[in-house]
Amino acid sequence: MKRVLTVIGARPQWMKASALSRALKDNKWGIEERVLHTGQHYSENMAGRFIEELDLPRAHHTLHVTHEPALRMGQMMEGILRAIQSDEPDAVLLFGDTDSTLAGAWAASRSGVPAVHVEAGLRSFDRNMPEEVNRVLTDAVCDLLFCPSQAAVDLLKAEGIATGSRPGLRVEISGDLMLDTARHFGGAAEPLAKASKHVLMTLHRPSNVDDSKRLKDWIEAAGATARSNEWKVVFPVHPRTAASAERAYGPNWKEACADRGIEVHDPAGYVQMLHWLKSVRQVWTDSGGLQKEAYFMGRPAVVCRGTTEWSELVDLGVTTLAPHPDSLEYRAMQLEQQAEGLDFSQPVYGDGQSAAHIAKTLQEWLNQ
Repeated sequence: MKRVLTVIGARPQWMKASALSRALKDNKWGIEERVLHTGQHYSENMAGRFIEELDLPRAHHTLHVTHEPALRMGQMMEGILRAIQSDEPDAVLLFGDTDSTLAGAWAASRSGVPAVHVEAGLRSFDRNMPEEVNRVLTDAVCDLLFCPSQAAVDLLKAEGIATGSRPGLRVEISGDLMLDTARHFGGAAEPLAKASKHVLMTLHRPSNVDDSKRLKDWIEAAGATARSNEWKVVFPVHPRTAASAERAYGPNWKEACADRGIEVHDPAGYVQMLHWLKSVRQVWTDSGGLQKEAYFMGRPAVVCRGTTEWSELVDLGVTTLAPHPDSLEYRAMQLEQQAEGLDFSQPVYGDGQSAAHIAKTLQEWLNQ
């Protein structure tokens, strides 16, 4: 029996990990999974509810870390090192591009334990995003890289990272675990909700929300676009975003949003987000994960950033970039005009069976 230590700590990682944990359950592949929760997302809304809803295995290790990013990274590294020493895993399993991902990669490398990166090869080419730095460094030290698409494989190859380019390195196309999860909980995509008067919006990137003026500009742009089309905006608000909105509009910031046609909601669970996705006509977001979920559910998305790590979606025309708030309405109207011809059927992220592929490859790799 081989053992892996799964390191997770943020919402997108739970969605990916849940699919693979289901595949590894009951030791079907001869792999025992141990789980470490870094504590990167710490509130019940951001952590406990998602873990319960996705039926994730209970963590064998839970860290308690500060909210200050630089100190938190060191504390996570130290905690993961201790777990590696106590569990003696055959590999450390990492997901995505958060600080938890990089902390796990560093701890595995320092311990001499092979590291596996699920969702390798993504690049936005914006080093101002902490996630971009995390991706690049994680891919540089991991031993088995699972890529969600051919584009991710090609990006790694352009950086000189390919199977055999360093001793023991293996690069595989696996498809996307988030598609597995979306199909498990939400079923197949549904036709575009043409009669819908709702748009789903999320904003949480530091570049968009830490500056309260910048966030206010996004809210004003969203409100103006909604009013001109007689739409309503569904806006589940990240705690970081809520604090900035209060700085921008004062204690009555929720009422200010409502006056602009924006319905404020608490952070939503995964199933609730899928339900909203199926009932809206567009998505406006700066979230990497929600871009893909919109595609899985057949919804066009405006990405409120100047770059995206999911460039395939831009190439397909189902996603467009709005680098500044004043470009939101124009980009939303472009998608609206093109809605009839958008194609959400391309299997760019696999067939929804990525977990089985990853589990089979892990079994082979760990026993070689």
